[in-house]
Amino acid sequence: MEFPNGSERIRVLHGVDLDIGYGALSMLVGPSGCGKTTMLSILSGTLRATSGSVEVMGQRLDKMSDSARVKFRRRSIGFIFQQYNLIPTLSAAENAAMPLIADGVAWGQATKRAADLLAQLGLGAHTNRLPRQLSGGQQQRVAIARALVHAPALVVCDEPTAALDAEAGQAVMGLLDDASADPHRAVLVVTHDDRIFSFADRIVRMEDGRVIGEGHPTSNGESRS
Repeated sequence: MEFPNGSERIRVLHGVDLDIGYGALSMLVGPSGCGKTTMLSILSGTLRATSGSVEVMGQRLDKMSDSARVKFRRRSIGFIFQQYNLIPTLSAAENAAMPLIADGVAWGQATKRAADLLAQLGLGAHTNRLPRQLSGGQQQRVAIARALVHAPALVVCDEPTAALDAEAGQAVMGLLDDASADPHRAVLVVTHDDRIFSFADRIVRMEDGRVIGEGHPTSNGESRS
């Protein structure tokens, strides 16, 4: 993957070969600037790779037109970020329903499905509250509901616990761990937070735009090959 820099081009990723399996929670870790977020953006179709191939659910994202990738992302990929990115004037249920509404589901039906999911995530009493009336951990649960409401095959998470305290972060990761148990879904988390490494089924380490190793978490939160 290359980016233009004046008359030159800067290579950010170098020959990365990565498979993300279904029914598992994978983590992508490494120092800032190593290419983790670029990799996440390519896998989720928000950034087009300058070389190589990207396949999700048997679909080649690198072969799709821009409009086809947008449609594919809307139906097949869920996004969770460090910042919750909730619309401040919409309720929790309305925020969580946005992927369904964007795909043409009627507002009432979409918000009902979102409210049902929020109840499963422990927010049944808060579905009509605005984001400012929720704690950080509750807002991130709404963001998780928004990422899962359309039953995506791939959920990508960019530092989902960075803005949360330890207790809220553990609770959020528990929900993502549950979501990853679906045999038809893959969950990929980019993180610097070693407090949550124990939730990973697989930890992939990056450095300088390359995958330098992978393994499984140990009981103390480190990874082993």
